[in-house]
Amino acid sequence: MAKSIIPIEIIELEEESFHLFIEVGFGKHKTGNLIIDTGASKTVFDKSFVKEWIIDHQIRKENITSSGINNAIDDIEFVILESIRFKELIIENFATATMDLSHINAIYENFGNRHIAGLIGSDFLLKYNATISYKAKHLIIEY
Repeated sequence: MAKSIIPIEIIELEEESFHLFIEVGFGKHKTGNLIIDTGASKTVFDKSFVKEWIIDHQIRKENITSSGINNAIDDIEFVILESIRFKELIIENFATATMDLSHINAIYENFGNRHIAGLIGSDFLLKYNATISYKAKHLIIEY
């Protein structure tokens, strides 16, 4: 079994409120920041990021409603990304959901002028037997 070790950037947005970021690649030349969200059941990407930066994707619109901690979430689209890179691990035809994450990006722009491409959820973390090391500041995924 192979492993990829991905550096994690730990950001303190407020006192004792930490968020974990990783950088991943899309296609051959684009990169984006993802938040590791162990409380999210699914991996999701920002709809505007996908439409603006990821040329090679297919959209499949479905009427699905999801819920988060704050409220119901609708207008979810499912996409197939041509490829996504987690260091050595390259996943082709990566199926995921997209939704409007502008409310999350507004928070990160106020705290450090950051933009996120999406959230890595527990579906991905479980599938790739992910381990988060806070001490070493990295995410290990096995494939």
